[in-house]
Amino acid sequence: MPQIIQDLALLLLVSLPINVLFHRIRLPSIMGFLIAGILIGPHGLGWIGDPSSVENLAEIGIILLLFIIGLEFSIAHLLKNMASIISAGVLQMGLTIVAWYFIQTHYLGDSGAVGLALAMIIALSSTAIVMKMITDRAELDTLHGRTSVGILLFQDLCVVPLMLMIPLLANSGETSGMDFAAAFGKAIAAVAGIFFLSRLLVPRFLSTVARMGSKEHLTLLVILIILGTGWVSHKLGLSLAMGAFIAGLIISESEYSHQIILDILPLRDYFSSIFFISIGMLLNTGNFVDHFSIILLLTLIVIVLKMASGFLAAVAVGNPARISFIVGIRLAQVGEFSLILASLALAQGLLTSSHHQIFLSVSVLTMLIAPVLIQVSSPTSYFLFSKWAGGGAQEELPTQQDEKLKGHVIIAGYDVVGRNLVRVLKETHLPFVVVELDGELIKHGLTEEVPILYGDAGHRATLDRAGIAQAKIIVYSIPDHQATGQSVRLARKLNPDIFIMVKTRFSSQVDELKKAGANQVIPEEFETSIEIFSRVLREFRMPNNIIEQQVELVRLEGYGMFRGLSLNMESLQNFSTYLTASLSQSFQVMEDSWSNGKQLDNLSLTQQTGATLIAVVRDNHAQPNPAGDFRIETEDVLILFGRHAQVDQAMRLLRSGPDEATSQIA
Repeated sequence: MPQIIQDLALLLLVSLPINVLFHRIRLPSIMGFLIAGILIGPHGLGWIGDPSSVENLAEIGIILLLFIIGLEFSIAHLLKNMASIISAGVLQMGLTIVAWYFIQTHYLGDSGAVGLALAMIIALSSTAIVMKMITDRAELDTLHGRTSVGILLFQDLCVVPLMLMIPLLANSGETSGMDFAAAFGKAIAAVAGIFFLSRLLVPRFLSTVARMGSKEHLTLLVILIILGTGWVSHKLGLSLAMGAFIAGLIISESEYSHQIILDILPLRDYFSSIFFISIGMLLNTGNFVDHFSIILLLTLIVIVLKMASGFLAAVAVGNPARISFIVGIRLAQVGEFSLILASLALAQGLLTSSHHQIFLSVSVLTMLIAPVLIQVSSPTSYFLFSKWAGGGAQEELPTQQDEKLKGHVIIAGYDVVGRNLVRVLKETHLPFVVVELDGELIKHGLTEEVPILYGDAGHRATLDRAGIAQAKIIVYSIPDHQATGQSVRLARKLNPDIFIMVKTRFSSQVDELKKAGANQVIPEEFETSIEIFSRVLREFRMPNNIIEQQVELVRLEGYGMFRGLSLNMESLQNFSTYLTASLSQSFQVMEDSWSNGKQLDNLSLTQQTGATLIAVVRDNHAQPNPAGDFRIETEDVLILFGRHAQVDQAMRLLRSGPDEATSQIA
């Protein structure tokens, strides 16, 4: 136990400053963790001589990581896109396996069993790295994010049969095709059995424990579900991580999933950092130096091969070339499960120690390069496909939009925001056109008879088809921040007078998008805050025009109030003026109102509250300055005037009587 504490202290001591440094220079933290592992591992400075002391903690990191992925992944979405996921996954893995098998057997001189084993192992990509990068960059809902996750999910499911096939390949002379089919069938049956059994039991357990009202009970049950499902998976010959992923999928359908994510997330981040550090420890620097040229060449071949297979698989299922290029780059590394399979192949005698060491060096190197490739994938895709595919000859093509479509709205993105905007524009008979890249959303749009174009809003040809030169407004509701920024710059260039409105997720993106040319940027997190404070002000009888002034004030200041930036003195004076100004407010008399049936003289409204009754609306007719003998009736609307406190007290008096009004003031 003291040795584990010492190792953990060393991990934090080295990884924390490296992580801070990489954050400062805007490089992914995963690279920092890998480098930290290389430095302090047995082949580096030797501060941790036995990586096995950290391996168990690293495995916990993978279990928690895949559990969170399962929580965030929708079963309904998975089933809905099952055909696309399977098609892309089979193509990506199949192309990689065939190509690497050919290289391994024809150029590296290995046997068919060794070549097939290494080809299957290399075909897997890193779910941990890709998912962390996609999540950190808020790209989980983008088209390339969903495609990448779908292929990764298929790969993770294939880990199960691959683990069963490695021993069969080690004894390939004694193994028939039926043995392989039986192993695959066993894996499918085990996954299905765990899933459906857990689906029956887990929701009942969650509901029972949640009704007890203790947060600690729910957290303990979730940890039990994770470990229990993982243990059952392990006993059936599957991986612990696969069981955790299944547990996450099951719990994702419950109403407690968001709270569970918040509880588990800190543990996930801590243990997954240990996992990446432990991978760095595997790199044998001596072996790396001795075989530097061959390792570098193999690393380059692996990256190019996996980029190509990912690209072709994404194109084959209907993705545009630019999106497919991003998917290919995202998958261009060896995965963490590959390391587990390689260790199994070594233990079975299928791989030699030399094979294993070179494979580890190539794997760690691809993982080290992967975060940089992922970070530059979107900008590179725009550079390549906007210049080559989106420019040149396409720029000279005549525009294909309806010539009558002028002064219209272009909606980039047909998500919930886009659909709601379309509904409103239809009702108000305003002209519009939608631009969308996701095939499923386009089908929805065509079904609903929406004028929708298939294309990338970051390409000039697409915006030309949408009539960018004649459009009045363009509204962006695209989850891909990089794509949004690129398209905003292009739209501003093509139509300097167009009003550009952008929906984004985070406040940190506001200034960047405004510099790109957006007139108005609406961050989701702050608009929620605005809606909340607007409703609070309405509860205090603030008139709508004053509330709208407050909202406009916050937006004009670039959400500075919420971002921790100070408002200027003029804005603060305006804010104070709005709050202290007099207002008019209406009160509708109900049957149970205290004022119902009373004469105005008997109310003593001005004497008791300071507010003035300036008019009564009855049967849609206004009666200004009613006399003292005027009797109030049900459904009358009383128009009051005064300061906020006075009007608020008058409302309480009219509703509940003088005792209630006085007690609330006291």
